[in-house]
Amino acid sequence: MGDHDAPRLLDRHDDIDPDWLTRVLRAAGHRDADVISFEARPIGAGNVSETLCVDLAFAAPTSAPASVVCKFRSSDETSHAHGIGSGSYLRELESYRLLRGRDDVCRIPAVLWVDGHAENINLVMEDLSSTARAGNQIDGCGLDDARSVVAELAKLHRSFYPMERAEAPDWGMTMAGTADYWSAAVDRGLAVIRRDAADRLSGPEMDTVAAAAASSRGWYRLPMDRGTLTHGDPRVDNILFGPSGAVLIDWQITGWRNPMHDVGYFLSGSVTVESRRLSEHELLRLYADIFGSGYERKLIERDYRLQLLSGLMTTVAAYGLLASSPEVDRLLITLLRRNAAAAADWDSVGAFSP
Repeated sequence: MGDHDAPRLLDRHDDIDPDWLTRVLRAAGHRDADVISFEARPIGAGNVSETLCVDLAFAAPTSAPASVVCKFRSSDETSHAHGIGSGSYLRELESYRLLRGRDDVCRIPAVLWVDGHAENINLVMEDLSSTARAGNQIDGCGLDDARSVVAELAKLHRSFYPMERAEAPDWGMTMAGTADYWSAAVDRGLAVIRRDAADRLSGPEMDTVAAAAASSRGWYRLPMDRGTLTHGDPRVDNILFGPSGAVLIDWQITGWRNPMHDVGYFLSGSVTVESRRLSEHELLRLYADIFGSGYERKLIERDYRLQLLSGLMTTVAAYGLLASSPEVDRLLITLLRRNAAAAADWDSVGAFSP
């Protein structure tokens, strides 16, 4: 095998072999890598893509890492079709291509290899499992972790701000472009909530949920006065917490949105109601300080009030999209109550006229 031969594009994770792993590592700069065997184990649920932790054995001592994380397209044909139709594969590929090797944006895992297209993904990254811990959505995160996430979001947003619509990558999601899909999903989800979850919500909570759902079409089509590149789904399940702070992963719904979409989504769902109420003004100040000039605190709070609905809209829609199970039900009701509390605290529905 020639040292300069690039890895081939694998169709699925079952096609991994020592030769491919060797080529990946050499392409990443580890010229002395010679993989002789490996062991792979799945990570996560694999709803759209399949992620594996791969332990490596070498023919001789090497500079290469002892393990890597690999992400491939789903082997389930229904999930694979969703990955293609939703654009998830392409967005994740292009996000990592855009962000890899840049020190001026948020922390992401070091990317060793990325290849693919709209129907396939081969992504190989550093394995952070020995130094970082995964977030837990139901437990939420503490203040120190919340600070680290908000700091990384501010770095991401300022790196691409201001971004006009014409400057946004064509592979990224937009609010207006997905408005019909998501508002219809919110309608379906509200019906499920009324049927299955209303008895676990207080009257005011249910009123907030219903008012937000009724406003979804207008909310998704709000004018975009301030746009930037956004992660789109920064919940703690998509974040690793390491010695140097938060690391953002799972870039499948990256897009052009208001900066506070990410911040409102994160704080309204991944922090407990009590912690959010005590810390959100401090966290918004931190965001403003790190972002720097060009996005004033007054505008940040105005946008935050509106964009807090990002979490609530997504959770309501999820009720109509996810198959029910005790684990899913526990997660969704936890999120729904947190999201509703944030929207009520800031009167987010009242902040605009649909």
